[in-house]
Amino acid sequence: MKNTLRLTLLLTALAAIFMACEKNNTTIDNGTTNGNGDNTAIERVIIYTVGGNENRRTLATESEWDAMLDRLCDQAYNGSEVSFCNISQQRCIKATGEEAVKNNQTLSTTSREEMKEWMKKMEKQGLTVCVSYDKKSGTWNGKAYATAPSQHTLGSILGTWHFKCLVMSQLDADGNIKHNDLYEPEAGGGTMYYTFSADGTLTLTVLGMDSTTATDKSKWTLSDDGELSSELLPGGTSWNVSWITPSTMILSRNEKGTEEGEYFYQLRFESVADTK
Repeated sequence: MKNTLRLTLLLTALAAIFMACEKNNTTIDNGTTNGNGDNTAIERVIIYTVGGNENRRTLATESEWDAMLDRLCDQAYNGSEVSFCNISQQRCIKATGEEAVKNNQTLSTTSREEMKEWMKKMEKQGLTVCVSYDKKSGTWNGKAYATAPSQHTLGSILGTWHFKCLVMSQLDADGNIKHNDLYEPEAGGGTMYYTFSADGTLTLTVLGMDSTTATDKSKWTLSDDGELSSELLPGGTSWNVSWITPSTMILSRNEKGTEEGEYFYQLRFESVADTK
């Protein structure tokens, strides 16, 4: 039996999860040792595209990260546009709204090594990075941003997205992750879908374990600066669109914490053809 009802209790619960400072400290995507001598062990989960094809890799050390950057540069040199985002070791991203536009980074250089070092620097800042190579001029071109350009996001966001998880990271004063906490709807017995319509309507659909269906609707907006907002999103506030492809959407934002650091939030979605 399909029921349509307001999701006040659900959204209240999500807000409580979102705003909580004391959690169970379920650690995910953190650094691990791997026995490679003095090789620095920093685990990264890199989501990336090569010529529009999306993939994901988990890297354990700095040397693995360096090797992956070399492979991405090779792909760019061979004519593919490459992009990547670290969805684990995020740094504190304070640039939002107008500041995010001002803080977008670009680089054009004929030096592969300079481009590679710039890619490393941008990753440390928690930015999404796009790189291409112009063989005619011998120039490497890079751009990096905390929020995807609105003209790119607007054409990609329409449709239905499966809400996979919410990650809350506590950061120290230097922007490094102290620990992560994970919320997954499926772990609580429900499945959540968000449908973005061209008329500005956002529909949240929740499928319960007992085959019941709950829905709620509201508006969604996308600012000129690329920030996505809706009261139906966890936290009911504005989010940076850190990553969006036909398959994956990742939203992020920072929040003031204590004098010991801040909090970084990330929502992860997978695209689906329709809800069931």
